[in-house]
Amino acid sequence: MRQLLYVAYYVPPRPGVASTRSRQIIAHLPEYGWNVTSVTPMLDGAASEVVQTRYLDVRASAKRIFGIGDGSTHEALGATPAAHGAKRSLRQWAVDTGYVLAGYPDAIVGWLPYGRRAIGALLRSGRYDAVLSSSPPFTTNVMLGSLHLNIPWVADFRDLWADTDAHTSPIRRWLDARLEHWSLSRAAALTTISEPMAVSLRRRHPNVAVEVVPNAFDELEWSAYPFERNEHCTILYAGTFHAGRRDPSLLFSTLRAMLDRGVLHERDIRVDIYAPAEAWLRSLLEQHRLGNIVRVRGTVSRESVMKAERQADRLLVILWDGPGSEGTLTGKVFEYLGARRRIVAIGGPEHSSIDDLLLTTGSGRRYRSAEELEREIAEAIAEHRDGAVSIIDPSSVASYEAKAMARRFAEILDGVVRRGPLSRSSTQAARTFP
Repeated sequence: MRQLLYVAYYVPPRPGVASTRSRQIIAHLPEYGWNVTSVTPMLDGAASEVVQTRYLDVRASAKRIFGIGDGSTHEALGATPAAHGAKRSLRQWAVDTGYVLAGYPDAIVGWLPYGRRAIGALLRSGRYDAVLSSSPPFTTNVMLGSLHLNIPWVADFRDLWADTDAHTSPIRRWLDARLEHWSLSRAAALTTISEPMAVSLRRRHPNVAVEVVPNAFDELEWSAYPFERNEHCTILYAGTFHAGRRDPSLLFSTLRAMLDRGVLHERDIRVDIYAPAEAWLRSLLEQHRLGNIVRVRGTVSRESVMKAERQADRLLVILWDGPGSEGTLTGKVFEYLGARRRIVAIGGPEHSSIDDLLLTTGSGRRYRSAEELEREIAEAIAEHRDGAVSIIDPSSVASYEAKAMARRFAEILDGVVRRGPLSRSSTQAARTFP
C-alpha cells in the first residue's frame, strides 16, 4: 500500500463545497492502493489521520489591530460591499484593496510557516510516496513550492489561479502569474476539473503534465435522502453568488413576466435560495416584486441542503460569462448530479463545459433566453401538478461517481511515482501519462 501526503485547507469536516472533493479522495483512494494522511490548519472534529498545524488568521489580526474586531470591515467603515460590476466608491475601493493586501495570495497565507514546517518534517520521515495538494486556497502551492521535495508532487486545481475569472486587476494577474510559475516549477503533474481549465494550465506550464479529473458525487452519501415532493413546484439554488457575478436576473425577470401576463400564479411555484441575503440580492428581489415566491434561506447545513435537493423539481446552476469561465464546473453541479433531479443552468459564455456535461448525462440543459427558460418553468409546473418526478437515470451519471474520480487520481499518482520527482530546472515536456 502506497502512502500519500494530502495537503489541503478544505478537509472534512471543514464546511464548504470545496471539502467534498477532499472527502471523496480521502475515503476512496485506499480502495486503489493509496493510504491518505492529510495536513490542514487546526480543525475541530478532524479524523485521526489528519495532521493539524497552527494557523495565524492574518486578516483577523489586522482587524483587531485597527479596532474592528470580529465584525465586517465594510460595515465598520461604512462601506457596503459593491455588487459585481457596480462602480465602487473610494471607501469601498480602499476596503477591498486592504482586504487583498492583508491576505496575499489568499486568506490563509498565515498557514504558510506552520504548514511548511509540518510538511517538511513529514517528508523527512521517508514514509510517503507522493504529495497531492488541493487549491484554492493557493497558499498550499506556495508552501510546497518552497520546499525541497524528494517525492513527486501532484497539484490539483479546483479553480484556476492566475487565469481566474475572480480578478480584474492586471497588476494582480501579473503578480499571481509570477507566483504561480515559481510555485509549480517542482510539480510533477497538475490536475484540474475540466478540459478548458486544463488547456489554460498547459499554456502556462508547458513542461508539466496536465490531466483532467472531474469533480464527483458520492452515491453512498445520498442513501439517507429519499426522493420526495414539495407542496409547490420548487426551483432550488444552493451556492454562492460572488457579489452578483453569478446573476439570477434571467430567472427573476422571466418569472415576473410570466406573472404579469397571467400565465403563472404565485401559488404555482417557489424558488428556494440557500445563500446569504446580501443587499444586492434583496434589492433585485424587490425590483422584480418576487417576495412571495423567492425564499432566501441563508446558510444551512449540507445535510439540510441535500435533503431539499432531493425534494426540488429543478436544481438551478448560475454561471458567469467572464474571462476564462468556459471551463468552470462548480462542485455544486456534481452534488446536483448526485441528487438526480433535473438541472437548469442559466448565464455563462456562449460555449461552456457544463453544456457537454448536461448533454452526455441527460441531466438538464442551459438556457440563455427568457423564452426557452419560460418553457422549462411551465414544464416543471405541469409535471408537478401531474405528480410526475424528473429523476435522472443513475447509469447516466455513473462516470461522475466518487470511486471513478479516486481511480483516476490513483492512476495519475502511480504514474508520477514511476517517473519520480522533478527538479526545479527540469525541462520535461510530457503532457500525458503513459
